[in-house]
Amino acid sequence: MSFRDNRGFSLVELTSAMVASAILVIGFGSVIVMIRQQLSDTNIRVALGYDQVIIDRYIRTKLTSTVSDSMRIYATPEDEASNTTSSSGTILRAVDADSTIYHLDLTDNTLLWVTDDSLSHNPVDAEISDLLFTERAGNIGKILNVSMKLISEEDTLEVAWSITLRN
Repeated sequence: MSFRDNRGFSLVELTSAMVASAILVIGFGSVIVMIRQQLSDTNIRVALGYDQVIIDRYIRTKLTSTVSDSMRIYATPEDEASNTTSSSGTILRAVDADSTIYHLDLTDNTLLWVTDDSLSHNPVDAEISDLLFTERAGNIGKILNVSMKLISEEDTLEVAWSITLRN
């Protein structure tokens, strides 16, 4: 083969190579965008799961030690003010064995956990909706059902617990 036979690439060959390269770049870019979105969705879901664990620990450690006869559920703040209890509602008030008062309610999509009518804190970052406390009689004591939705940006996690109060 002589030097004259080495003419390089034709315009068709170069164009074909550029089109194939562009298709590969667009494909990899789409995969990267999709993976980043999935990672973001996973991070949101993990944060909601973490908030669920925190609320679960709060409810199980604090409310299981309350005196079951002290537990009061109110449907509305007006019912609480007039001391009209209900078997289900959005406000829970209970007294612990050591006389600590717990008051849980939902204010502006925030779960407020008030202790002894003065120390208020929100144990989670997620917004809360559809909070509902329900009590019923069980075989060995009262059963408290708690349900709510945890909301963070574009995702929602529905959670529910049942706790048997034996004392």
